[in-house]
Amino acid sequence: MSDQQKRLQMALEAAHMAIWDSRIVAGRVIDGTVIWSARGAALLGLEERALTHSFPAFLDCVHADDRDKVVGVLQDGVRRRGAYALQYRVIWPDGSEHWLAAKAQVFMDGGGHPERTLGVIWDVTEHILRELMIAERKELAEVTLSSIGDGVITTDPQGKTRYLNRVAEQLTGWSSQLAEGLDIMETLCLVNEHLSQPLEHVAIKCLRQRQAIGVSTHTQLITREGRRIAIEESAAPIWSRDGDILGAVVVFRDVSHERKLSQQLSWQATHDALTGLINRREFEHLVAGALHTAKESGHAHALLYLDLDQFKIINDTCGHGAGDVLLQLLAKMLQGQMRDSDILARLGGDELGVLLPHCPLEHACLIGEQLRQSVREFPFAWDEHSFELGVSIGIAEINQDSKSMSELLSAADQACYLAKEQGRNRLHVYQESDVMLAQRHGEMLWISRLNEAFAHDYFRLYAMPIVHLRDSPEQHDEVLIRIRNSQGDLILPGAFIPAAERYDMMLSIDRWVIRAVCQHIQSVRDSLPPLAALAESRRRTPALYSVNLSGMSLADTGLQDYITGQFVQYAIAPEQICFEITETAVIANLPKAQVFMRQLKAMGCRFSLDDFGSGFSSFGYLKALPVDYLKIDGVFVRGIATNAINRAMVKAINEVGHVMGLKTVAEYVENAETLAIIRELGIDYAQGYAVGSPRPLTAGVD
Repeated sequence: MSDQQKRLQMALEAAHMAIWDSRIVAGRVIDGTVIWSARGAALLGLEERALTHSFPAFLDCVHADDRDKVVGVLQDGVRRRGAYALQYRVIWPDGSEHWLAAKAQVFMDGGGHPERTLGVIWDVTEHILRELMIAERKELAEVTLSSIGDGVITTDPQGKTRYLNRVAEQLTGWSSQLAEGLDIMETLCLVNEHLSQPLEHVAIKCLRQRQAIGVSTHTQLITREGRRIAIEESAAPIWSRDGDILGAVVVFRDVSHERKLSQQLSWQATHDALTGLINRREFEHLVAGALHTAKESGHAHALLYLDLDQFKIINDTCGHGAGDVLLQLLAKMLQGQMRDSDILARLGGDELGVLLPHCPLEHACLIGEQLRQSVREFPFAWDEHSFELGVSIGIAEINQDSKSMSELLSAADQACYLAKEQGRNRLHVYQESDVMLAQRHGEMLWISRLNEAFAHDYFRLYAMPIVHLRDSPEQHDEVLIRIRNSQGDLILPGAFIPAAERYDMMLSIDRWVIRAVCQHIQSVRDSLPPLAALAESRRRTPALYSVNLSGMSLADTGLQDYITGQFVQYAIAPEQICFEITETAVIANLPKAQVFMRQLKAMGCRFSLDDFGSGFSSFGYLKALPVDYLKIDGVFVRGIATNAINRAMVKAINEVGHVMGLKTVAEYVENAETLAIIRELGIDYAQGYAVGSPRPLTAGVD
């Protein structure tokens, strides 16, 4: 051994390091070997002698959770033909866990191919453990410091007050000096918020039971000035070294905001925010209760299902704001027409439900007719438009023979459907034969209507603008589909899309829309004069069209080839197409959706996630999806001006979206007040009647 090698060996031993030498075969680390000096073998817990390992044999010494990292870092170093560093755990033969750190350089052979990595390796177990201990102590210190934000009161063994910290003084109104020696029930006066009655004091209970008392959830503190503050409190005994109780420590905090928020959330969980009526979930719970009493006690009740006949026309003509006002007015009017025991609920959209407890079917029909007549006579005008309203009502009896809550709701729904089919603005009482009748009528009617629309080209495209809120010149529209039938009636998608989904016709509709949008883009291009067309082709921000895709289409393995074919046939730049998909459709078809989206994204298409925010579990899926835009669920946007929770939800979605590099779109922006708020929150785009109405999508209008 030369002097230089000896000096190197001495330096490595002084630093408790060893040589890290691995050989590479055909560019692959895993196929190579690792050559260990005696000291290197000792770092693995093996006999202290030089040895050569195959790389897989070396990996057997590595902690199972770190093996992929070791292979990945080394292979990346080989790929880069450079240096690398890493830390990993090894398991010694005695089962103990040790941390090693390595730094090495990749060396090439005469042909420039990676031949070996050479570096140093050393044990860092003590350093890592010290860091972990410091981190744990830091976490403990942070928890301790955060608890100082709570009120703290200590007592003696008899429950007399000894000490209040600053927060406790602020909350109770007592200074520590004034409170000292007073009974804890006086300085920390607690009552049950529901009964306003004194409780067994948490400190006294702690002293009596000689154990810690957990956090309560319905306590109010009455301050020295008589104010009431919602709090959560807990207590624990203070022990001497000899095992005697020296007193108790009570920790409490102001939860007024949280409790108010919880009450609001509880109300929102059972009520419709727009009308104040109970919601579908709570209504179903009440119907289930009525069914139980019918079976147990033989009581008879009635269930009504109401569907407003003109609601979609009002929404389409005047915007969702008009529809919202109408629902609010009708809810108030209808409640005034019913008995105190009757229950009115909003089941969704323009659908209402009525539960008539202890009401024979004959009397339910009289009440239903009264409600129908009241709606018919209800005057409603918006701007320069006036509307004649109507309502179709289905009635189902709840009796001992009724089978289940879901079948009752389905029966009332079927009866309502038949009321509409028979001419609208009328009542229909459910009978067993209605199920087959409604099914037969509905299937044949919609299958024939949709087939007729395909055969005679009755489908029409409309565009709803998506407006940038920072004065960007870009043009962005969501493409909407309508049917213009042979009588000239314009049928909105809410009427035929559910049927198309139910009878597997959405694939055909989605493909029709994709083809029609591509034809439209070509027609716009061809309608321009040559110079204008050239200028249009050079625009940095060409018009962008958002095309809705159903869940069925996401699962269609042939859709990508179809889309590519349309792009080629009509010479469409993929950058002009944004596919809009709902959160629920993506989650239901996640593996296929990921592949579909990534392949089209690679071509240049963009993606928008619609109705986002209905569940915050949604954020977990964003990391796995190549999404460009988040369309915030209109349920939150619509009430943002008057509902603090909705505003907080929109703010949170917007901020998380921006952190992830996504653009945000607020749907259902129906008025100037809502528009001002979403501007203030920093949302990128708005969509709704406040910024633009649907318009026919034609080359001359685009």
